[in-house]
Amino acid sequence: MVLSELPKGVTANIHSVIHPHRDKQIQLLALGFDPGESVQLMMKAPFGNPLQVKVGATLIAIHTDDAQYIQLCEGACEDYDE
Repeated sequence: MVLSELPKGVTANIHSVIHPHRDKQIQLLALGFDPGESVQLMMKAPFGNPLQVKVGATLIAIHTDDAQYIQLCEGACEDYDE
């Protein structure tokens, strides 16, 4: 599952972040979207953009287009793509 498909209120762990644009990849990792970190969808704005997500203890707004490049695993991830 990817972050853009996560149901509201559900917590999952980040498995990997693989964005096709290197600068966006670096930005997402700098914001805390690290493999192994927990993430929860808090709110979806009208028409689906942006998403408000809780990454660890931080609230972040992210575009749905970028959220589709954040792979999640439900429960504990066995291995991470770092």
